[in-house]
Amino acid sequence: MRFIIGGIMHETHTFSREITSIDKFDISRGEELLRFAGSNHSVGGALDGCARRGIEAVPAFFAIATPAGLVPAEAFETLLDELAERVASSLPADGIVLTLHGAMVAKGSPDAEAAILERVRDVAGETIPIAVTLDFHANIGQRMVDLSTIITTYDTYPHVDIAERADEAVGLLQQVVLGEIEPATVLIKPPLIPVPQVQQTAIEPFRTILERAHDMETRGEALTVTVAGGFAYADVPDAGVSFLVTTNGDRAAAATLANELAGMLWERQEMLLASNPSVPDAVADAIAAEEWPVILVDVGDNVGGGTPGDATEILAELLRQNAVDATIVIADPESVQQAIAAGVRNEVSLRVGGKVDDLHGDPVELTGRVVTITDGQWVHEGPENAGVPADMGPAAVVRAGGVNVILTSVKSMPGDLNQLRSVGIEPSSQRIIVVKASVRWRGGFEPIMARGILVDTSGLGSVDLSRFAYESVRRPIFPLDERAEWG
Repeated sequence: MRFIIGGIMHETHTFSREITSIDKFDISRGEELLRFAGSNHSVGGALDGCARRGIEAVPAFFAIATPAGLVPAEAFETLLDELAERVASSLPADGIVLTLHGAMVAKGSPDAEAAILERVRDVAGETIPIAVTLDFHANIGQRMVDLSTIITTYDTYPHVDIAERADEAVGLLQQVVLGEIEPATVLIKPPLIPVPQVQQTAIEPFRTILERAHDMETRGEALTVTVAGGFAYADVPDAGVSFLVTTNGDRAAAATLANELAGMLWERQEMLLASNPSVPDAVADAIAAEEWPVILVDVGDNVGGGTPGDATEILAELLRQNAVDATIVIADPESVQQAIAAGVRNEVSLRVGGKVDDLHGDPVELTGRVVTITDGQWVHEGPENAGVPADMGPAAVVRAGGVNVILTSVKSMPGDLNQLRSVGIEPSSQRIIVVKASVRWRGGFEPIMARGILVDTSGLGSVDLSRFAYESVRRPIFPLDERAEWG
């Protein structure tokens, strides 16, 4: 048996001004995909799933970019063309496994995943079964479902089961090829568009719903069940929660099960509302804490949700309140170069952050000592993305007062302790750590923290969706519209 492995992955914040140009994508071709083997990554899970089952895996093409703004039409077409060409050149095959995100938006393609599947179908034909792996934040549309044979989605946020879900997709695809199952899939989308902060799967409301989803799979009621929280910052018609149930040939049963899950969340919709303390109050609370580390979560600058990673509100407040042993990461290539020019142990004056747009605070003027300069490369220890390399570009640590400012050339998603350790800072020794995230940080930091405080910062990751000028999202939808109705 022979499966082609590939995909294109991006989470697109349509309100961001950061264009995701072709140079922002990390591209792997052919055997270069093998670097993901053994890691907690969808491509790695697909490769390992094939190897475990004696299936020949044919690595074709995979491109991924850090979440940001729209992908230009030309860049998207370039990626599509190469994916299609490499899939075509890898034929014949018994199946195809595509690693996608589910919330990618390109200029002129509000449902980029459907466009990817359409192009792959053009070269592979209608008869070859295609399995798709998606992120928990996927905005799933009916066209994507129609073009796929199998869809699996992470069941966790933070995403600690990435490789497992890809392995599941490979197993189900194998059963399709062997004629053991005939997937029947139904998609249900109640009018709910929750922000990432309320989508943590270990707590309510998603915990109970996922428990029931897993029960459906364990009891044999369904082959696979997807509960996708959706990505609220994509202004597209399919944005929001999705419930996807696949049974063995029983479409009516799939519809019943999907509606049951959707109804469970609809009844708990008030739990999808979020609010956080102000920056001054949160910082004061963290400084007064008697146990540490205290994690201050800069929700408004959630890098994993497409923000620029250079917000300054918490940094300014830490300096104003004279915080001690505090660490924050700021993406600012200009300041990195100035720190490098100054050199280790020397003093440098900088205007840090707030440079990508005017939504995440003003640049902060500070003077500090350059402590460390590194190449910014490290490897995730997990649990999320364990074994996957990361590259922040040239990086520097500047200590201003009691605050360690980690300056990076490229924005980097938090959630792994090795990010700080790679620049010489031991997370467990800090009193305060600022993470630019929403939930993803919990995978690495929750085991060592004394407490976490989610902070009401401004920016593209705001939990107040009324701050965004939606034009394409289906309306009414909760919590944008209090009177949304369903069922």
